[in-house]
Amino acid sequence: MNTKPPVSLTIDDLKQQNLIVLDTVSGSKAYGLDTPQSDTDTRGVFILPQDLYFGFNYLEQVSSDKNDHVYYELGKYLKLLAKNNPSSIELLYAPGETIVYRHPLMTMIKPEIILSRLCRDSFAGYAMGQVKKAKGLNKKVFNPISEQMPRPFDCCFIVEGDRTIPVEEWLTKHQLQPERCGLSALPHVKDGYTLFYADDCNNDDVRFNGLFRSDANQDKSRPSQDVCLSSIPKGMQPRAWLVFNKDEYSRRLRDYHEYRQWEQARNPDRYKLTLEHGGGYDAKNMMHTFRLLRMAKEIATTGKPLVRRPDREELLDIKSGRFAYDDLMAKAAEELRQIDACYAISNLPDETDDHKIEQ
Repeated sequence: MNTKPPVSLTIDDLKQQNLIVLDTVSGSKAYGLDTPQSDTDTRGVFILPQDLYFGFNYLEQVSSDKNDHVYYELGKYLKLLAKNNPSSIELLYAPGETIVYRHPLMTMIKPEIILSRLCRDSFAGYAMGQVKKAKGLNKKVFNPISEQMPRPFDCCFIVEGDRTIPVEEWLTKHQLQPERCGLSALPHVKDGYTLFYADDCNNDDVRFNGLFRSDANQDKSRPSQDVCLSSIPKGMQPRAWLVFNKDEYSRRLRDYHEYRQWEQARNPDRYKLTLEHGGGYDAKNMMHTFRLLRMAKEIATTGKPLVRRPDREELLDIKSGRFAYDDLMAKAAEELRQIDACYAISNLPDETDDHKIEQ
């Protein structure tokens, strides 16, 4: 059996083997939105050697670890263009000063067979996705979740007359210990249980399992998500009726884990900037929202997007957090309304001509 590892290429390999047909400076330096702190990103297109292209080791993309240098295989690039993908169209309209190298082959790709009404969704739709990201960050910034993992206790309630009270409060009020409680499923009541207490039994040897599994016997990272039932002696009288809101507990647990993952994955510098400007949103994401919205409108009205932004100062003001969150939301909604009006009367085709792109 052949156990040789699959062949792969690095960006250095692409350069050394002269496989790159388009190499550009991308990102903020292409948009004209760079600052002294900006890194240099690159993006481009490459062709594969025949043995890789036709073999089992076809590669559609070669990227750096941080994805700040990305190169698409030519066929993959054309497929992205056919979908009016914003990043691929930006390469097609890359400003001359950002082009490191362009092979004559690339001149065969004609913009007039690429741009279509699909740009409304690919540019503006993606932009509004960035708005949703900003909303999500806004929620996380102003609604931090405690480092203490949610407890099932917090979603358990005792039925007392015509009201319910938290089980922990009820146990404290009656000076009862949760580990001496025993539960039995309450028939015909979803997530309802009859609660018994060991001291009420005449047999001193009776031991109940408690409300939930003992902390000593469970993985702290995977807490019990259900109550623990006990064997109840015949004829024993219950102390109370308990309801466990499992749906609410699952939601809290999910929110807790999502928040912890977000904490680990967030860019510390951008989060620090978010806190400093006090708007509660990712200002860099918001800047790109408006950049994409305006490029979508330019395609509808002029037939091409301006990669190098003429509205640099305003976009940098957005990046610096100088605008209130609600004002930006209203502004984005208005710009989207204008975009829809422009596409309604645009001469752009409904979609790209895949046959011509393929040829």
